[in-house]
Amino acid sequence: MIIRKSLILILLTIISCGYIRAEDTDSTHSEEFNISETLFHHILDSHDWHLVDIPTGETDAHGDPVYKPVALHLPWLFYSSKTGLEFYANTHAMHEAGKYVSHHEHVYAVAEGQSVPHEYHGHGELENSEEIIDESVTIYDLSPSKTVVQIFLIGLLLVWLLSSVAKSYAKREGQAPKGMQSLMEPIILFVRDDIAKEYLGEKAEKFAPYLLSLFFFIWFSNMFGLMPFNSNIMGNISVTAALAFLSFILIQVNGSKDYWRHTFAMPGVPIAIVPLMTIIEVLSLFIKPIALAIRLFANITAGHFMVLSLVCLIFLMGESGKNLGGAFGIMPVSIVFTLAILTLEVIVAIIQAYIFTLLTAVFIGMARETHDDHH
Repeated sequence: MIIRKSLILILLTIISCGYIRAEDTDSTHSEEFNISETLFHHILDSHDWHLVDIPTGETDAHGDPVYKPVALHLPWLFYSSKTGLEFYANTHAMHEAGKYVSHHEHVYAVAEGQSVPHEYHGHGELENSEEIIDESVTIYDLSPSKTVVQIFLIGLLLVWLLSSVAKSYAKREGQAPKGMQSLMEPIILFVRDDIAKEYLGEKAEKFAPYLLSLFFFIWFSNMFGLMPFNSNIMGNISVTAALAFLSFILIQVNGSKDYWRHTFAMPGVPIAIVPLMTIIEVLSLFIKPIALAIRLFANITAGHFMVLSLVCLIFLMGESGKNLGGAFGIMPVSIVFTLAILTLEVIVAIIQAYIFTLLTAVFIGMARETHDDHH
């Protein structure tokens, strides 16, 4: 069953990698398969949730097949120092208005009297950008990207799922767990008993809701990120940095007086060393959350790059359809290694959620530690 599902994922990934439009390359017409362009196209966040390209059966002026993109076009909402708050239903509507243009997921104001070519779609290089773009206009982008939308969807899913489990506990108090309750209970007890109680003692119940929310959100985000057509949430450094920042605030707010004394005036060391130790301790306050953010981001992103790179080897060796022997020759090797990496990524998805939650509990426990705890 696992192998069958993994093969379906690989085939869907191959399909999504295979339909590379002309505008996704650096030039208007290129027969070379651009692997780096494809990798970043699938990994990076975007305002347009591209799903797949469907062949139309037509050809362009160069004889290349024409594809029709299927995508969820998200709205643009931003504040401009020139015109104030602006809203557009999608990228096409914004370009049609002619006042603003999106380029590599950033919004720029179009200079007075200038226009952006109709065929421009936000990829590649914008010719004569110094004439077209009004650099004096400051823009604050508030638009929902596909990562934001998926965060919202996963949040709703978790609220529904955990609320259902809580209601089951209320209805079946004193009875053996059943259905979804029986599936979730071991995981909830694991986080509460082996993480919260282990490192936070009698205050475990106070921090358990946050730790459980952290664990399930990271885990579900990682798992959904392995499925086709989903956004790579934890592969976005902004998301992992936000989670690390929340943990950082919680750690500092719960710091004991001994924690702060050890930070700013380490006891038991020579006076001459105290300034140096203070600098080191203050830096460590920020290094811990930074390490949390980078560890989660790097592990999840690396796995996605490996899977996509292995799949793209088929098109690279096949020279974009010119060399079918090369494509079919590398395909078995590519699929076997992709299956192995996908299996590993499923394990990594839960391990990274566990590590982030565990270290957060450890850091909170260290901050709450008092002198009396050593006796």
